[in-house]
Amino acid sequence: MAIASLVFQKLVVLFLIMGAGMFLAHKDIFTKDVTFKLSKLLTTYVAPSLFVSSFISQKFSVHRLSLLLIMIGSAFFLLITRIFMVKFLLADDRNMDRYAALFANVGFMGTPLAEAVGGTNAVFFISGFVVANQIMQWTYGLYLIARDKNVINWRSLFINPAMIATVIGLFFFSLPYDLPTVITDAIGTIAKLNTPLSTLVLGSYFYKADFKEIFLYKPAYYTAFLRLFVTSLASIILIWLLPAEAHDMKLALTIASCSPTAMNAALLSQVYGGDYEYGSRLVLLTTILSLVSIPINMTIASLLYL
Repeated sequence: MAIASLVFQKLVVLFLIMGAGMFLAHKDIFTKDVTFKLSKLLTTYVAPSLFVSSFISQKFSVHRLSLLLIMIGSAFFLLITRIFMVKFLLADDRNMDRYAALFANVGFMGTPLAEAVGGTNAVFFISGFVVANQIMQWTYGLYLIARDKNVINWRSLFINPAMIATVIGLFFFSLPYDLPTVITDAIGTIAKLNTPLSTLVLGSYFYKADFKEIFLYKPAYYTAFLRLFVTSLASIILIWLLPAEAHDMKLALTIASCSPTAMNAALLSQVYGGDYEYGSRLVLLTTILSLVSIPINMTIASLLYL
């Protein structure tokens, strides 16, 4: 119960920062161009530096490396399980809803929350989930949006900031000596920008949203229910049954699994011909409702294994 209370407190902080992002958008400080550039800064440099920082702050051990590999394997297992679940729960013509129910916002919501609750240890493990999530979004997820296997960009799948940062982080993690303090401190300082910047940017998206369209379209609530409760609770049960006993790994898995719909539901749709506006509404709706759903899910998880 204590961890659920802590998660709720951290969520409230994140939502207050989102409110600040809305205010900055209202004041035309966060213009469309500024928000775009900040998003690029976050995804290309800040978030990757957080992953690198989480790796170089750890002492190498074969046991810890094996746990990270278990984390990646578990993430793939949870995502594939969701695919089969959602396939039966949503019709074939609701591809955007399927995408929204399957993929969580691990980068902009899950990682900041994991860092706030579990520190660098949780970020170390959630980076493994990001690897699996990235691969699945750029393959099966992209197919759902475009309905065309030919659009799958295999180069982007492996050559992207998240994957590159993970490889760099693993390299430094495996070195038999520590990096100079000035380097680790510099990377760590940049990494600390991730939570405030990503949350401010997310808040700026809310400012331009039509809340009537978000809250009055009833079918979206079913998709939100699948993302925030059905697939999340199924993941919690599967995580509970995992033989691994590492608390930080299970915490990261849980937070990543319970996060709202991935931002790519909007971003990839805009690029590859999906319903961008509906994807944006699903992201915002699930993000708002996650203030209630995440504490409930974390309470259940804390009763079972956290």
